[in-house]
Amino acid sequence: MKILFLGTGAGDACFIDDSSPAQGHAARALELGGKNLRGPAAVLLEPDIRIDYGEAGAFERHGVDERQVRHLVLTHGHGDHLQPKDILAFAARQPNGIDVYGNNTVVDAIAFAAAHDWDAKAGRFRSRVSDAVVRLHRVRPGDTFSVSDASFTALQANHFIQKLDMIVDQQALNYVIERGGKTLFYGLDSSYPLPGTIRQLRQYRFDAVIIDTTFGDMEIDLTGSGHMNFTIAGELFVELRAQGTITDDTVLLPAHLSMEHVRPHEDIVSEMSTRGLRLPYDGLRLEL
Repeated sequence: MKILFLGTGAGDACFIDDSSPAQGHAARALELGGKNLRGPAAVLLEPDIRIDYGEAGAFERHGVDERQVRHLVLTHGHGDHLQPKDILAFAARQPNGIDVYGNNTVVDAIAFAAAHDWDAKAGRFRSRVSDAVVRLHRVRPGDTFSVSDASFTALQANHFIQKLDMIVDQQALNYVIERGGKTLFYGLDSSYPLPGTIRQLRQYRFDAVIIDTTFGDMEIDLTGSGHMNFTIAGELFVELRAQGTITDDTVLLPAHLSMEHVRPHEDIVSEMSTRGLRLPYDGLRLEL
C-alpha cells in the first residue's frame, strides 16, 4: 500500500492569507515554509484512490497525474474535506468520470451542486446541467465496499455529535482500508472513538494508523470538540495496544494538524519520534 499525504492540515489550513493574518504557530510555519505548511487533510492511495477533497490544487502541488485517480472516498461534509464544485470539475476532466463514496451529506451535496448554481445578484438558485460523470455511492457506518483493488469498511466517527443532547448531526466516517495485504486505519475528524467503533477495531491488526490530533498540545474540552490532541491520541493508542489492534510494528501517524494550534513540523518532529509517532508532512510518501 502506497500512501501520499496530499495534506496534513485541519480546518484552518487553507484560510490563511493577507486579509486574515496568521495567528499562533501559523506565523512561524509560514516563515519556515516547506514541510511546515499544511494543506487540507487528504491522502492518495497511489495511484487511483483519493481520500477527501478539500483542495483542488493538491494534485498539481505534488506532481500527481490526476488522470490516474478514478475514485474519491469522502469522510464527511466539512468544507476542508468536501468541495462539491471542485469535485464536479475534476470529474468533468476524467474521460470515464469518477466514483465517489461518502455519507448522506456528501452524496446529497454533490448531487445538488450538479443540478444548481447560486445567482448571488438575483439572490436565488438557478438550474444547471452538469457535464460531469459522477457515480455516487452512499455509505453508512458498518458498510464494507470495494474501491479499485482495495476494501473499505466504514466506521462511525465521533464528530458532528451534540454530546449533551445526543443529537448526531451527521454520521461522519472513519475507514479501515485493506489493500495489497496491508491494513490501514484512517481516523481523522474524530474525537475519542465511540465504544462500538473500538469494538469493531478489535478484529484488525493495523500496519498503520492515521489519527486525528488537531489541537496538538493544546488542552481541549471533549464535550464540545469533535477532535483530539496529542495526549488524548496517546490514551487511544494505549487502549488499542492493550486489545492487540496495534503493535510495536504499527506506524502511528498523527495528522489533521491545526496551523494555528500545533507547532510547525520542524519544531516537533523529533519530539514526536520520542513518543513513537511518525509526524507526516504534505508530500510525504509512505509504503507499507
